[in-house]
Amino acid sequence: MPSLTCRAQSASSITDKDLQVAVRAFSFVYGIPKGDLDIEIVYNPGNAASSSEASQLQKIIGDNGTFANRTIKAKLVPVSEMGSTKSRIAYITRGLQTDQDAILAKARNNKMLTFSTDFQCVESQKCVMGVTADPAIKIEISRSATSASELEFSQALKLMIREVE
Repeated sequence: MPSLTCRAQSASSITDKDLQVAVRAFSFVYGIPKGDLDIEIVYNPGNAASSSEASQLQKIIGDNGTFANRTIKAKLVPVSEMGSTKSRIAYITRGLQTDQDAILAKARNNKMLTFSTDFQCVESQKCVMGVTADPAIKIEISRSATSASELEFSQALKLMIREVE
């Protein structure tokens, strides 16, 4: 992967390419299980943008999608129930700005890697990882959210991403 930097992206939703990049990056996170992954798709049922993106991601993944040679199982989880599945990974949909403090607290309590295509979540230190693949691969990591969730990234990934403080 090339050296990666980014700024806030447009309001586009997640794509299968974004998910491929994210799943590949997960292999550089200490403590994330090898093999099959369970992912929570965290959304607000009362927010149309959040619900739409959650449905879109669930369709992309399907019953057991394969991304970056790993089988992914996803479950839609309302933001109020984040962490209830015991998954170590949560995709945070757009439109959850008012829930971001609760998201960070739940990620901390459950030692979860939170990721999104909403880079504002990362830049505000509430999500661990922002990922997009189009028009170029971009990964941004919040040092503060990473520390709060007690996660650690390999040095190899740190050389390819932009950390925000």
